[in-house]
Amino acid sequence: MGLLQYTSNEMFSSTELVRKSKNIFDKLNKEEIEKAIILRDGKPGIILLDFNYYEKIMTEYLTLKQQTNKANGFIKAATLKQKAEINKEIDLDNNSIIIKENEIDNLEFSFNSDLTKDKDEPLKEFWD
Repeated sequence: MGLLQYTSNEMFSSTELVRKSKNIFDKLNKEEIEKAIILRDGKPGIILLDFNYYEKIMTEYLTLKQQTNKANGFIKAATLKQKAEINKEIDLDNNSIIIKENEIDNLEFSFNSDLTKDKDEPLKEFWD
């Protein structure tokens, strides 16, 4: 059955349904038509299906729903695994930052170098 697709032999007015309901039900049971679209004021209002066909559709729907739920579960599990891996990488990065900070704290600086001594040099003129 195509989504929102129906042929003219599947369309019946609500008046026709009241007057010829047995005929419409027989066509559905004999599978002459797949569905009966009941029109109200010229617009589709109700759809009638053979009950066996309805059960088949619902079985397919429930199977697809279970498959979708399984797929969503796999996606969720994969996403959680990826998040855990990312968090592990972040922890590794944080640990390396902490190690680097400790290395910086352990560095020793010596201020006794020749750079701090004043050297006697003659002053130069700006224009020279």
